[in-house]
Amino acid sequence: MGLYKVVFLGMAVAGPDEEARLIGGLQKKFNLSRERAERLLQKVPVVVKKGLSKEEMERYVKAFEEIGGRVKVEGEMTVEPEIGLTPDLDKEPYAYKESEPDKERKPYEEREVYQGKGPYRENGAYKEGMITCPQCGFEQPKSEECLKCGIIFSRYKQYEEMARSFEGQVHEISTKEYTPWEGGGGFIGAFFKTTQEVLFSPTKFFKKVTTGKGYWSPFIFAMISGIIGFGVVLLWQWLFFSRMVPPRIHSMIPYSLFLSVVIISIPFVIAFSILIGSGVTHLCLMIVGGNRKGFEATFRAISYSYSAQLFYIVPFIGNFVGGIYVLILTIIGMKEGHDISTGRAVLAVLLPIIVVAGLGILTAILLPFFIGSLGFFRGVGV
Repeated sequence: MGLYKVVFLGMAVAGPDEEARLIGGLQKKFNLSRERAERLLQKVPVVVKKGLSKEEMERYVKAFEEIGGRVKVEGEMTVEPEIGLTPDLDKEPYAYKESEPDKERKPYEEREVYQGKGPYRENGAYKEGMITCPQCGFEQPKSEECLKCGIIFSRYKQYEEMARSFEGQVHEISTKEYTPWEGGGGFIGAFFKTTQEVLFSPTKFFKKVTTGKGYWSPFIFAMISGIIGFGVVLLWQWLFFSRMVPPRIHSMIPYSLFLSVVIISIPFVIAFSILIGSGVTHLCLMIVGGNRKGFEATFRAISYSYSAQLFYIVPFIGNFVGGIYVLILTIIGMKEGHDISTGRAVLAVLLPIIVVAGLGILTAILLPFFIGSLGFFRGVGV
């Protein structure tokens, strides 16, 4: 008994309505998606099934004729790939409905219509040979896309070349790309190493800060730095007060009570300054157009900048040096954290100081005129 193969040739009658009818019929009769049905129609001629008996072949021919398709039956002479369509013969013949929406389908005039050209010769041999899909391994006549999985071969090659160009560059993020404080090391060692990096390699350090996430770790680091700095300042003040002030006057001033109140309030003052400083700085960043990474980047940069307050441990000049260096670190943190220019970072950080200074100068100029207008310095008439 001879075996047959069925080759799908496209539409029996050319026309936009017939094309829509055939696509809908392929969807319903062979359980295809619309995209695959359209691809199948564009790639004709296609071997649908091979190794069929005469009865099976006639069922396939009937199924295609019912939906307006044209097929060709050939005897099994050569080995060719098939797409393995199986008709559902229990379904009613497909009838095209004019009211069905077909917005995604291009106009018939813009579609490629089969005109007898393709990768097949009339004698069953291929003109352009075979190609194997690099993604799913499906073997088919040479074309631009895979009939089985739908990938575009040219695009797949581009992606493959792109991936090959990045080969060897992709690596796991190591702890060296995070701040030591967030790297999971020992508490004391991580604190001192982070302090060293932020004070002496600030640009490199704040680039690491941008890769990290979270508020809690930088906040704790800032709290520790601030408590140490302000605590040592209070120690210097106590030593200076006890040595320079005569004991008789010293006993008259409740300095111990004052010192206790200040020590208790230090953590609250530092936490308040971090939150307010981050909020004001971020608002200034938004004003100058430098908010590119969100409030989290601003908060993290401000928090790690507080490590400069450790300069407060140096007597006499520590407060001045530490205060200036906090500003410098904050500027570098804004620049690297939000990836903005140095000028914009400087303006954002110094804008509150400029505003306060301007208001102070304006008050100093206008206050004498205001007081003079109240008549406090006028003579009393007789």
